Amino acid sequence: MAWKSIAVLLLGLASLNGCERSIDTRLAAQAAAEQALGVTPQVFAGKFNTTLSDVLARRPEPDAARMAPLYAIDPNNLHAGDKQLMLETHVGPSSTTLLGTLAKNGELKTIGALLAERSQAASGEFFICAETIAQVFAPDAAATLPALIKRLTNNAVNNPGQRLTEVVSGRLLSAEIIPQGLLFQVEQVQ
Repeated sequence: MAWKSIAVLLLGLASLNGCERSIDTRLAAQAAAEQALGVTPQVFAGKFNTTLSDVLARRPEPDAARMAPLYAIDPNNLHAGDKQLMLETHVGPSSTTLLGTLAKNGELKTIGALLAERSQAASGEFFICAETIAQVFAPDAAATLPALIKRLTNNAVNNPGQRLTEVVSGRLLSAEIIPQGLLFQVEQVQ
């Protein structure tokens, strides 16, 4: 009889151990989903502003470099969106929306640009912002980013409902059509 009790106890402990592994697996998956880009919104704003000057300097328009102040992010103007884990700000003459999600530690999980208006000015501004965001997180791929972003966004426009992605320098770049418009964003590869 004692052996039966011990066997039942051991079986119960083994099943608890299995539950514990299941919980560990779920916690690991949750932690992986929380992987951030490694910068706070304020640090990102500084990097965005510095990178923006480089992006505009490569543009063929002679006045492009003078436009940098129009697109600069004011770190003091960053605010949480409707949900506390969202970041939203606007830059440029067409008021392009930059959207981000925040991890629990306050770092950016995702950051992107939203094209919500169909005009040539808004489209040009969107591509400047998208290229700048991508270059902040993948500076070694600066030469290939403009073509890659155009390909991703064109494919997203031609394939509504699909999220198109590309991994560059350990970051996931994506483009998709959402109800508000065309969203380009960068996040950590999971």
